[in-house]
Amino acid sequence: MNLYRDTGCLAVYAGTSPQTGRRVLELTLAELGRLKNEPVPEEELHRAREHMKGSLLLSLESTGSRMSNLARQWLTYGRFYSLDELAAAIDAVTAGEIQEVARRFFQPGKIGLAAVGRTEALEAAQGDLIC
Repeated sequence: MNLYRDTGCLAVYAGTSPQTGRRVLELTLAELGRLKNEPVPEEELHRAREHMKGSLLLSLESTGSRMSNLARQWLTYGRFYSLDELAAAIDAVTAGEIQEVARRFFQPGKIGLAAVGRTEALEAAQGDLIC
C-alpha cells in the first residue's frame, strides 16, 4: 500500500485472474475494515516497519533513485532527511496512528476502484466499496 500524503490517496494494487477478482476485492475491503476497527498487532507492526526500512535502503542503491528521492524531499519538504531520521520516523509510527489514518480515509464515498483487463466479473458500484 502507498499513502500519498500530498493527495490523501491510498493505492492498493492486486493482480488476479478474472474469476477471483471479486474475491480479491472483498478480501481487500475486509482488511481495510480491520485497519479501521482493530489495532495492528505489535508483531505485524514491527515486521512492517522493518520491511519499510529495508525497502527504503534498497530503493536508494542506484544513483538515479537517490537523486529522485533527494529531489522529492527538497520539493516536498524544503530539506533533506537523513536515513537515520527516516528510520526513526518509521519506528515512531504507532498502531493508534495507523487506525486513525484508516478511519479518516476508508469512509464511504472516499474509496474508488480502477480495474484493467478482463473485468466483466468485477462489477462494483460505489455502495460495494465500503469497509
